[in-house]
Amino acid sequence: MTVASNLPNRPLTLDDVTRLAEADSNHRFELSEGNLVVMPPSTWRHQEISGLLSTWFVMRGYRGRVNIAPGVRTAADELNGRIPDLVVTKGPVPDETVWLDPASVALAVEIISKGSERMDRWLKPVEYAEAGIPLFWRVEPDDIVVQFRLDGNRYAEYGSVALEDLLAGEVPELS
Repeated sequence: MTVASNLPNRPLTLDDVTRLAEADSNHRFELSEGNLVVMPPSTWRHQEISGLLSTWFVMRGYRGRVNIAPGVRTAADELNGRIPDLVVTKGPVPDETVWLDPASVALAVEIISKGSERMDRWLKPVEYAEAGIPLFWRVEPDDIVVQFRLDGNRYAEYGSVALEDLLAGEVPELS
């Protein structure tokens, strides 16, 4: 709890969150309008699905473009950033990148877990869509992957598939 007592008396920035994350590897930190959102480590199921999806993308030519739990800026300011469970970028990313520009993200994936349902179903998709991320997938507790495509400044559902069926097939077009 000593980290909280050392927070600045102002809205936090992405740089502040980066420093917090360096000092505390037991939590994940996001930023919404300068307000800190603290999340515990993910469950085993959550981590397994992230790993399976990451491996699936890497084995199908996306090495260097897929990462688990990267930071993504969700607004033009320094007060907003989320950590999707998995991201596929449009191209290679410099190794020292902490907060991805949303223009470089092709797909953001959220895996629904107890305690994050509302955020993953309602809040994050709105922020990702407004940031211009073209594709968003949501993995439901029953392992159905609901797929969305950007339509204006909001997402429209274009499909759903069982996770096992998705992983048995080829990677769909990500543009």
